[in-house]
Amino acid sequence: MMSENIDFTIPAERPAFPGPLKNGKLDLPAVKRGVVSFTFDDGVYKTWLPQMPLFARYGARATFFYSGEITPEKAESMKVLRGYGHSVGLHTLRHRDTVDVEMNAYFDEQIRPQIDAAAACGVTDLRYFAYPNNRHSDETDAYLSRYFRRFRAGAGITLPKGFWIADQDKAYIPYADLPGRRVMGGCGIGAYYDSTVENLDAALTRAAEGNLLIVFFSHGIYSGAKSVDMPTELLEYLLEKCSELGLLIAGFDELPE
Repeated sequence: MMSENIDFTIPAERPAFPGPLKNGKLDLPAVKRGVVSFTFDDGVYKTWLPQMPLFARYGARATFFYSGEITPEKAESMKVLRGYGHSVGLHTLRHRDTVDVEMNAYFDEQIRPQIDAAAACGVTDLRYFAYPNNRHSDETDAYLSRYFRRFRAGAGITLPKGFWIADQDKAYIPYADLPGRRVMGGCGIGAYYDSTVENLDAALTRAAEGNLLIVFFSHGIYSGAKSVDMPTELLEYLLEKCSELGLLIAGFDELPE
């Protein structure tokens, strides 16, 4: 049985993306004012689904990651997000901060159960994976790339001056995957990252003026958020600011592979 007060209605027609596309991906040379990508990775879908009208109002796409056990209800929410044009991926089954984990065991313990549970509920297009909770290495990259197209950032992310940047590996967008596009950085939202409205405004303005890609990540959207979570009011503010600056708001599905 589905939870009360959550709308699991899938749109009859997926909203059209407002930016220039080429073969289903953003035509980057045709983008003149920059691109913003929002990612949310705590899996609390009950706080995401009520935001769908807000995203739709601004023609915005985002990427949402699920943590923990993939239940039939979670899988249903994945289908709703996909129906609105958002991209969906996985985090881990249980949050575990360890280093030098043997990848076969890590995958079987943390990731495969999520993939299998989602597939059993008819969700088979999980192409993205948030960073694994162990040390990033070439071996980790090579292993996970067998199953996911994009899951963490490469090296060399530019740090916007005056903006507090979290661990660069959490920005998710490798340089090599964005030909001809400079990446500004992965910017964490929330008190944990010392982000402020002034810094966020400055980062968005630089993206618009320099025609850059900037990635924002947050653990979730909450009405009274603290730490790494994004308050609903801040999300709406950022969407409005992007609209004012003429920045496209894309999910991973729209970014070139």
